[in-house]
Amino acid sequence: MKVFIDISSDKIGIYGLWNPIFLDRNWVEIEIGKELVKLDREYWFTECIVLNWPWGFTNLRVWTLALNLLKTLKNDTIKFYSISKPELYTSFFKNWWIPRYWILYIWQKSNVWLWDTEEQKLIKMIKKSDIQDIKNEYWEIYLDQVYDETYFWNIEWKLSYTYNKWNILLNYNWEHLLWWEELTKQEVEKLEANYMIAPNVS
Repeated sequence: MKVFIDISSDKIGIYGLWNPIFLDRNWVEIEIGKELVKLDREYWFTECIVLNWPWGFTNLRVWTLALNLLKTLKNDTIKFYSISKPELYTSFFKNWWIPRYWILYIWQKSNVWLWDTEEQKLIKMIKKSDIQDIKNEYWEIYLDQVYDETYFWNIEWKLSYTYNKWNILLNYNWEHLLWWEELTKQEVEKLEANYMIAPNVS
């Protein structure tokens, strides 16, 4: 079974099963190995796209180690593809589905990043309380997907995505489909935690 695992948001999202599974960030260090083995026994993972940044150092390391161990236990019978959230959103942007600028969740309570998709770089860190001012300055921007609906409280221009075994379904103004094959052009032998902590700032 093909699965899409989002380890770059406030919760872990595992898509491609009969129903998506969402795991709490603080729980994963203790139970993730057992959970992955249990899910693989039930669904038998064959291919996996891992949305692998941004997130905290510990969680990225734990998840990539756990997935690599699962591949070893399966005698390398699973294929891995690793992308970052900016890379995923760039695929949306190249299809003209989303604007150039967006607010990136960085697992902090009060701070977020303003990101330029066309230039692939961080513009600046901002306070959540300043998002509306940023919106007025840049006009058309959107908010990153966050599973906690209260995180971007009372702001409507949010993006969301899910996966349904054949494609990534983007919901922004309208629904758009990004095919699995568009994100699986380069297999990785082993997952590496994509910390990517210090992009250029202008």
